Amino acid sequence: MEHKISLSKEDFSSPIKPGKKGGIVRFFSFFRRKNSSEKKNSSAIGKNNWSKRQNRLDRKLVSSLNEKKIPSFRQLKYISHYLSKKERIISQIAFLVFAASLIFALVRIYQYFTVPVPQSGGEYTEALIGAPKYINPILSQTNDTDMDLARLTFSGLMKVSPDQELVSDLAERYEISEDHKAYTFYLRKDVRFHDGDDLTADDVIFTFESIQDPEFKSPLYLNFKGVGIERVDDYTVRFILQEPFIPFLSSLTFGILPVHIWQEVPPENASLADYNLRPVGSGPYQFKSLVKDKNGNIKSYELVRYDNYYANIPHIEKLYFKFYPDVNSALDSIENKNVDGISFVPNDKKEEIEKKNSKVNYQALRLPQYTAIFFNQENKLLKTKEVREALALSVDKEKIIREALNGEGDIIHGPILPGYIGYNPEIKKYQFDLEAAKKELEDAGWVYPETAEGEPPAQVRAKNGAELAFAISTIDQPEYLKTVEIIEEAWEAIGVHVETKIYSAKDVQKKVIKTRAYEALLFGEIIGTDPDPYPFWHSSQSRDPGLNLAVFYNKDIDQLLEEARKTNDEEQRRLKYLHFQNILADEIPAIFLYNPIYTYGLNNKIKGSEGRYITVPSDRFSGVENWYIKTKRIWK
Repeated sequence: MEHKISLSKEDFSSPIKPGKKGGIVRFFSFFRRKNSSEKKNSSAIGKNNWSKRQNRLDRKLVSSLNEKKIPSFRQLKYISHYLSKKERIISQIAFLVFAASLIFALVRIYQYFTVPVPQSGGEYTEALIGAPKYINPILSQTNDTDMDLARLTFSGLMKVSPDQELVSDLAERYEISEDHKAYTFYLRKDVRFHDGDDLTADDVIFTFESIQDPEFKSPLYLNFKGVGIERVDDYTVRFILQEPFIPFLSSLTFGILPVHIWQEVPPENASLADYNLRPVGSGPYQFKSLVKDKNGNIKSYELVRYDNYYANIPHIEKLYFKFYPDVNSALDSIENKNVDGISFVPNDKKEEIEKKNSKVNYQALRLPQYTAIFFNQENKLLKTKEVREALALSVDKEKIIREALNGEGDIIHGPILPGYIGYNPEIKKYQFDLEAAKKELEDAGWVYPETAEGEPPAQVRAKNGAELAFAISTIDQPEYLKTVEIIEEAWEAIGVHVETKIYSAKDVQKKVIKTRAYEALLFGEIIGTDPDPYPFWHSSQSRDPGLNLAVFYNKDIDQLLEEARKTNDEEQRRLKYLHFQNILADEIPAIFLYNPIYTYGLNNKIKGSEGRYITVPSDRFSGVENWYIKTKRIWK
């Protein structure tokens, strides 16, 4: 039976006024269809209660307009007119909670079914200590800044992977003859220099012959003395050795120069060439620009991604480098957020940096380096073994690790580190013992001179009228300065006067090491991927560019090191290294202190840098093509 509803003027005589309570209930009740009998309607009309009468009128009005039980969107817009203030607040909060929950659920679903992948783009700025001079792979070995930039702009026959494995780079493959005297390399044919020219066998031969040219003055000169090279074809070269040299492969990581550019530069002028600062290589990044101050000092350097790189093209588009004269100014730059990373972070500065720049992550990289005190054997005083032994007994290595390195280092007693062939944990050790050190000096005739009555006792020992005094030189770095402080205090306690000479990282090579202008030197030597001690302890390496910093000569050691690098019998090589270390420990030309952990500061926006081991500081850029800043998500 169809119901017809008629509304009289009287029905609208009272305006609709929402109550303070129950408004939302009345609103949704409007959409209930009339399903009660005429008798109930009559009864309801007859009541005098205003609210019931109003309710009936509301239902009649809405039912006449829309007989659906569910309100339309247009009608929902007016819901707030029927809600009390409290109900409106509750409904708004409920809506926000619902919306937030919906968004959260959608995001989680999206994340569950997608994965982030590196995206091309972004920039990275790093603070380097020092300034570039030779961004040239065969001249850069004496400057960490040069090596950093050369590592990014050049590529070699071989390279060290982020896992510190020696792998092929420009070489597609290589072959070694049975007698280990011939090494044949087959080059990739898809390699282009940054100017577009092909890299061929001619470039490899030119680079190698430049190293062997004394006028070029390459620090690598002695590494390849007596090694020949021949061109097999456009993309094949062969190295010929006079004698087997087992670590030969690891020496071929130097970058290759473009012959079409460098053949125009006379070898004697190589160090003056403009290409040393504006390099053309074949690495993952290429030179873009540099900025100098009014005095000609290079202040910043820009590299851009090389889009024709033969391997994985880098994700990060640009790399900027800013140069600082010392560690402290470089640290200020990262604390002030002027750079994203810093090439080296002293252990005692970590907490200070974290307080000012919370975005810096620290990578603790294991470095095959030992820090030692090298005694120049040309110094008459330090040439005396008893003096060197007393000095060794008075060095508290545990205190150095604790106070100078904040515990981030390992005590060592010899030049071959744990994990390398020939490491000897049973090597002779000079444990910290001040009383034993004093007795050693007294037995050798070093005593405190008598003083006149009323004068303070002598603080420095002497012998035959000569005081027990010398100078120790080192680099202006917190780690070294604290180590020297600890050592100086201990040596003075046994009657030795020590003068400390501090040099900048820039000056120490030129003014001190190159000329061997020191009596004792606190310094760190990086031994590389192969532990071959020849470059550091053979007598032929006592003069620059050799690395025998103790200027030490021992014919038995020379023979052992010569034989060890020729044999491919690993056990024979190990035994020769053991014998070499025993002689060195007995002679004490140096006091071996510690193997440090290299700390690299990197902004947390950089992803994909996951190396744990490095051979040289520039190895932190191993796998730089895998670094990324930007990401995008793709469906699984």
